[in-house]
Amino acid sequence: MPPQPPLVRRSRLPLLAALAAALGLTLFLARLSGPLTGGPAGATLLADVNVLDPDSGLVRPHQDLLWAQGRLLGLGPHGSLSAPGAHVLQGHGAWALPAPADAAVFLSLEGRLPADSVPAAAETSLRLQGRAGVGLLLDLNADREFMGQARAVTGVPLARFAGALFTAPGGWRLSGQTPWNSHVAELAETADLEAPWARLVRFGDQAVFASVEHEGRDDLSIPLPVLVELGRRAHAQGLPFIVQVQHHAKALAALAARPDALLGPLLDEGDDAQLGRALAQAGCLYLPALGTALNALPGEPLAAWMGRFPAAAWVDPAVLAGATDPLRAEGWVRRYTRLGVTPAVVLAVPGRLADAGAQLGFATGSGLPLVFHGLGWQSELAWLARAGLTPLQVLRTLAHSRRLLGAAPALMVGGPADLLLLKHSPLDDPGALTGPRGLFVHGEELP
Repeated sequence: MPPQPPLVRRSRLPLLAALAAALGLTLFLARLSGPLTGGPAGATLLADVNVLDPDSGLVRPHQDLLWAQGRLLGLGPHGSLSAPGAHVLQGHGAWALPAPADAAVFLSLEGRLPADSVPAAAETSLRLQGRAGVGLLLDLNADREFMGQARAVTGVPLARFAGALFTAPGGWRLSGQTPWNSHVAELAETADLEAPWARLVRFGDQAVFASVEHEGRDDLSIPLPVLVELGRRAHAQGLPFIVQVQHHAKALAALAARPDALLGPLLDEGDDAQLGRALAQAGCLYLPALGTALNALPGEPLAAWMGRFPAAAWVDPAVLAGATDPLRAEGWVRRYTRLGVTPAVVLAVPGRLADAGAQLGFATGSGLPLVFHGLGWQSELAWLARAGLTPLQVLRTLAHSRRLLGAAPALMVGGPADLLLLKHSPLDDPGALTGPRGLFVHGEELP
């Protein structure tokens, strides 16, 4: 009797196994999005909220959210989820969206412009960010001591770090900012990358940051072949590559290194349409960080911003007094005036880039002079609105920055329970983002 062929060929076993796994996952997720018969230990049920996808602007009204151990287990119409024993929070029609991300902060810069522009402890800086509504941030300062402190703090926004600042020799020093104990790697040729790169990877950094702002407005301060090699190494490690630029010509040149994001603001007048098309073609995000320039410009006294935002109450009054003292800010104002920067020039760029197809992300540069943690978040939202961005465009910047930092841009079953609760719809007024009702990171509400 001839041998019988197997019921299933061995070559098809991997395919069948994958199909079975996919079917099991589908059934599992379907169960989570429907009625639940039992509540997992430590579960939280948030009832009756309007869930907003900031990327598309789509709203799912009157939803319930269920999470446990930091992961979303259920999302469905109000009353559809049953989780006995879960801690229930009544949303009363509040608005829920993914916890916003700030793609550029400096947790530890300190100095005289103004004094104490950043608190002396990483925990304080992080708590100021959380109280404003930021749930995820990227620290670009590369201060090893502060990184260690920040990683040890709980009950604060999630922090990721660019553990080295790559510059040209003598580049990127902030006048008046002390102390400077960050890890700065100065690059003149590709060989200069070897030693700092080994230290960078060992430290487990989560982004690579370089500045090409040093000599002149047109020439890159880091030679382009070196910048290209730096980008190649970043992408080989799966790390986002962010380049700081302040001039159009440098921005266009830097795109050859395939950065994931360019950090502004742009301080000169150039062909915004050309740059916007180039950014779109390269798939490169633009992070305006408008407040880093505009908070210090004449005609926009910082005291006026302070009075508009409830976050001002979270900053030491003595620090605010120092920030708003014209003599303390005089050097910073003179610098931008000397560069010919005006609010009209800086504000025109983001809208024109967006009109040309570029995607904008959200970054404040908080920690730089006159850009306070917490207040920086709120003033940046106002500046983006002043720049002519629609409420939906402002919301999309938050989604794009989450994606840049490796986080999902929308709330979804199986994803992290990182969400911001608002009293009102930010689709009608982005100012709603400045009055958070609650912020949850990994399912825990931040104080």
